[in-house]
Amino acid sequence: MASVVRSTALRAGGACVRCRKGKTKCVYENGRAPCKNCAKGMHECYLPSESMAHGGHGVSPARMQHRVRESLPSERVVSSSTSIDRQVPAGPSSSVSRHASVAHEKLTPELMTECERVITKTLPACVAFHKPTFLVALKNASMEPTMVNALLTTAARHSPAMIRRYGGHGSSSTAAEHFASKTINLVMQNLDTPSLADIQAVCLLILHEWGCRNAVRAYTYLGLAARMAQMYRLVHHHNSTNEPDQFQMEESFRRTLWLIYILDCFLTSSPGRHPALTNLDVQDVSLPCVDMNYNFTSPVYVRTLSGAPPPGLKDPSAQLSEVGEFGHIVLATKAWRQVVEMMTTTTLATFSDERCVQLEQDIEALRQSLPMHFADKPNNINLHITMGSGYTYAFIHCLLNCGTIFVNRRRMLQVVTDENFSIDLWRGSSHTHVQTVDKIFAASHSIIHSLLALETGADKDSILCFPLFMLFAAFTAGSTVAYLTLKGLAPANSSESAFNIVRDSVRMCQDGAESWPLVIPWHRHLSVMSKVLRDVKSAPRDKVREDSKKRALSPSVKDDNVSQADTNPDAMDYEQPDVAAAAPQTVPTTEGRASEPPVPRKTGITTINGGPVAVSTPADSPPPPPPVITKVDSPSPASPGSALGGVQSSSAGPDVPDVDMTALELCAAFERQLLELDDLAAFMGGGVGSAPS
Repeated sequence: MASVVRSTALRAGGACVRCRKGKTKCVYENGRAPCKNCAKGMHECYLPSESMAHGGHGVSPARMQHRVRESLPSERVVSSSTSIDRQVPAGPSSSVSRHASVAHEKLTPELMTECERVITKTLPACVAFHKPTFLVALKNASMEPTMVNALLTTAARHSPAMIRRYGGHGSSSTAAEHFASKTINLVMQNLDTPSLADIQAVCLLILHEWGCRNAVRAYTYLGLAARMAQMYRLVHHHNSTNEPDQFQMEESFRRTLWLIYILDCFLTSSPGRHPALTNLDVQDVSLPCVDMNYNFTSPVYVRTLSGAPPPGLKDPSAQLSEVGEFGHIVLATKAWRQVVEMMTTTTLATFSDERCVQLEQDIEALRQSLPMHFADKPNNINLHITMGSGYTYAFIHCLLNCGTIFVNRRRMLQVVTDENFSIDLWRGSSHTHVQTVDKIFAASHSIIHSLLALETGADKDSILCFPLFMLFAAFTAGSTVAYLTLKGLAPANSSESAFNIVRDSVRMCQDGAESWPLVIPWHRHLSVMSKVLRDVKSAPRDKVREDSKKRALSPSVKDDNVSQADTNPDAMDYEQPDVAAAAPQTVPTTEGRASEPPVPRKTGITTINGGPVAVSTPADSPPPPPPVITKVDSPSPASPGSALGGVQSSSAGPDVPDVDMTALELCAAFERQLLELDDLAAFMGGGVGSAPS
């Protein structure tokens, strides 16, 4: 639409909609739009009489939603021809106003409370967003519609009332999707001139899609957020100043960029997943400062990720401020990601124990560098919960402890998959192996202890919904401890501790699966391990020993290399193949495996990634039809008579299939899946080339 000549710059009738709303002086240059205020903020500038022309044009919806969606209780349509869900194809000269399509009245008190809960108590919003600004905007009904819907997307997983109203048959994911659809539509409308709120909203959408196990969509949104942040940085680049308002704006952007960095580390944890950000994007960016400085807009300078001073520091000799709470999460994420990089680039032939030792030293050095109040001490978690920073504290240590488990577990896999391995040799070896097991147990106990404390201190009027990584850390702890116990590698006096860790991790994953579909296959896999562990515990010792003598203690690597992947998409998850008949003589091709995460083989236990596997396909060939994956409903509550709590007998229902596996068979399957990085693929929600069912 052509710009309209404004007859006078200061006359009240010539003021644009944005200046009228903000009650600021509207000044035009050369008598044409945009005015100075709109030009400065890169907003559409139009008169009240032109509102009809700015209603629903220029929309590029991310998803073609043909079903009618219920509007927010706080939304009202500006004109009868305009709404969020009724979209008109854009003409060549049409343009979109950020606020033209929907104007917001005040949110209902209930929805406002849910948004406040996200801003103040829910990761990552409570550490990545500026709480005072968000809360004031929420109270004054001046928050951008994109962010309002993004906050409600997050809130829907915690709120029983929102799930009842928007969740169809009680599904938190359905309730969240109700608002996620609105959010992405608004983001796409503003794609030409994205605001910081748009970028922050996309970050929350990434978490939503990731938790729904929409792996490809989450990965795609990650790239979108990174590009939006890069363009925003180019347009809004300013030299660092000591002005409080400028500092707050810059710190808000930095925290948003670091949030993208964290998501990038999580969602590119397997071969074929290329990072959305490069080192150049973050190398000169200060780490997040202390929350007190951020919330009270007290300008400070903080070091960068590499330890160097920020480029805006005029006096290089000046003392830098300490890294803040969110900054420690960034540093812990980097340490965890370095461990993952080792796992994804190391084979049995190229394994380096020296590299593992160095990674473990890096993790320990980071632990020691934490402020005293963030040290991993027994009662610290409870103090942080009291002060409102419990999730921040727990998240930092879940990252570090999960990294510790990964490093030591990988060192153990190198030993136990050797042809000459035996339990007797293991127990008679040096104290190194014993220390490795002790470190895994200590890290696992710390993870579970933190999550149990958060459960105890949780709000009683909302659904406890742990962040995805915390649940993955619990799964990692439980599955690894179960494996060590079943394999016979755990200390003799650790039986009770092991059962408690596995029991609690199963229950946490069971509860988490009700909020996050991504967790469903983790829970199923862990439930099988727990069931076998319970069977071993209840079986007579003589029977277990006799069973062990009849079988090899560990399958050789050569046997693994000649076993073919299951190509039957209709095979059952827990089907027990005949061992003698399932030993093919040919080595399967691995062409094309670099384009997506390694695909686990069929083992008789469900893959961690959740369902039957497909054959890997070269990059230049058409993709195969998606495999048939058995859908699993949310797990039902644990049977009170279960010995492990959260694990039911096979007759109790379909949640835990009837699996007739020995401990050694299960351990062999688990070892193979870990070497094939199946747990990392499950963490991300699946490969790039195939979306989960």
